[in-house]
Amino acid sequence: MRMTEQIRKYLFLMALVLLPFLSKAGGFEGSILLVKESCYDTAFYTYYVSDGKIRIEKLNSKKLLQNVYIINTLNEEVYVVDPAKKLYAKLKRKSQETSNESQYAILKTSNFKLINGIKCFQWRVKSREKNTEISYWVTQNNFDFFEKMVRILYQTELSWEFFNQIPQSQGFFPMLSVERNLVRDEKNRTSVLQIDRRTIDSAMFRIPSDYKLFAI
Repeated sequence: MRMTEQIRKYLFLMALVLLPFLSKAGGFEGSILLVKESCYDTAFYTYYVSDGKIRIEKLNSKKLLQNVYIINTLNEEVYVVDPAKKLYAKLKRKSQETSNESQYAILKTSNFKLINGIKCFQWRVKSREKNTEISYWVTQNNFDFFEKMVRILYQTELSWEFFNQIPQSQGFFPMLSVERNLVRDEKNRTSVLQIDRRTIDSAMFRIPSDYKLFAI
């Protein structure tokens, strides 16, 4: 009986230790560093993700902070923050026409390659009307936040429309995106430089109290 009680106590203590990790096992928490390159410009982005909230920091080619997006995937609110001017604004959803899905050709191929040691499969989205094709090299590893983020940001900025057309994209994340015109000239590419799974301080998703609201 004593041995049984000791085992129960040990299992209970182990459950207490593992509970914080198990509670976050269903989704990604941490930071992702990306670079977006074109023939005209280079920009760096860092995604901070935790508990249904996302912070996106955009830095210029000199790695100076330009602006910040704070996204709450639970209530679907998006704020844009200007740290230099200590201003912030809540983005309004655009009144969009019904998406013409027929203009997008979507192909989930079996092509794959290793990117930073991670196996990624190629998804292609093409629109003749927009003279554009984007190849996404995606991996699946509990990146549920990304599909939600794209869906919410698409309501405020049309630049996310290509990935938003892809069905059954939950949990996938593009390690590399390459945008070309239909004669195969590259427009830009966005690639992941680093993924860091770690605990993110909740203060990262709060707007400082001395920042002023700017109506747009």
